[in-house]
Amino acid sequence: MRRLLELETELADFERRTLRAVTAEQKRQIVQLATDFPRLWNASTTAARDRKRMLRLLIKDITIVKAPEPKLLQLCIRWQGGTTETVAVHLPPNRVEAIRYPDTFVDRVRPLAAIHDDDKIIALLKHEGLTSSTGRPFAIAMIRWIRYKHRIPGPPLPARTFSVNQVRERYGVSLWVVYYWIDRGLVTAHRKKPGLPYAITLTDATDHRLRDWVANSPRIAPRPQTRVEQGAL
Repeated sequence: MRRLLELETELADFERRTLRAVTAEQKRQIVQLATDFPRLWNASTTAARDRKRMLRLLIKDITIVKAPEPKLLQLCIRWQGGTTETVAVHLPPNRVEAIRYPDTFVDRVRPLAAIHDDDKIIALLKHEGLTSSTGRPFAIAMIRWIRYKHRIPGPPLPARTFSVNQVRERYGVSLWVVYYWIDRGLVTAHRKKPGLPYAITLTDATDHRLRDWVANSPRIAPRPQTRVEQGAL
């Protein structure tokens, strides 16, 4: 133990003698290295392992702290010389957040959908220079998804007409039955363009015929209709 203490003392003396003060030329070289550091770091010949070694020479340790704000981290850097620094790092959004439409865009689509069909909305958005959240031109499926996701109704049907869902509710049948009536001409249905909702016209005669059809169909057990449904026409 005594010999170990002697050796440690000799080593400390040796380091004090050899680590003399830097000369002006050495200081100039050190400053020059600091000036060349960005060029060395960004050089194509500098490998990733070399950059890691450079960081170890400069940085003693880094403490990562999660900030109160979402997607924000604080890096507490302690440099080799003892200086500390805090750097804020914003995390990139995940895929779902990146392609999510902002509320301002949804609010733009809502009034358009009240008076225009989907293809007209696409034309108006294109005229305004807007694109989808992924940077692509809008398509019918995109606008329909936005309206479905945010419960944005389309233009109202003409007066005294009904949608397929309204007819389904009125007579207590499935959607497929309503489409069967449309295909067979049992009800008068129109739509402005292919793919748009049907506007169904129900006269008194059609109403009585459909009620009889449901009541006498062996495959349909009609549910009790509400007072509003019975007196709608």
